[in-house]
Amino acid sequence: MAGFALFGFWFGFIHTAGSLMGTLAGAYLASRYYEPMAMWLTKITGWEGNIARVTMFIVAFFIISRLVGFAFWIVDRILSIITRLPFISSLNRLLGVGLGFIEGAMTLGLILFFVERFPLSEKIMTMIAESELAPKFRSVADVFIPLLPDALKLLKSTVDYVQNKFI
Repeated sequence: MAGFALFGFWFGFIHTAGSLMGTLAGAYLASRYYEPMAMWLTKITGWEGNIARVTMFIVAFFIISRLVGFAFWIVDRILSIITRLPFISSLNRLLGVGLGFIEGAMTLGLILFFVERFPLSEKIMTMIAESELAPKFRSVADVFIPLLPDALKLLKSTVDYVQNKFI
């Protein structure tokens, strides 16, 4: 979370807004194309299905979000004459921190949402089930639910199963 907030401070509001837009685009596109990419990864590496699914979702998500963020970086460079003015520069950075924090919460929540549907191991699922912060991040990620395919929305969370069985 601190890394996302520092990212927002460093790059400012415009770039971080683009990164947040990239997060939304990444969620939308990665949730639709992770499965064929995961099958390809499984053929190459022999990894178990859920590990390949989660890995390829995260990889696709970050690549897409960074590409959209890069486009906004270009816009930020164009507007740098304005954003370097003394008062506007401080405001740009402070607003960037806020957006960076929001982006971090949404990103972590989305990854947790995905891992809950494709469990990696019993140990990881137990750690998520026992976490006090995981449900908060998951609730922030609810903004992504309309962007996800229906099949992914219908998958039941395995954290509920772990909580009922082991905790």
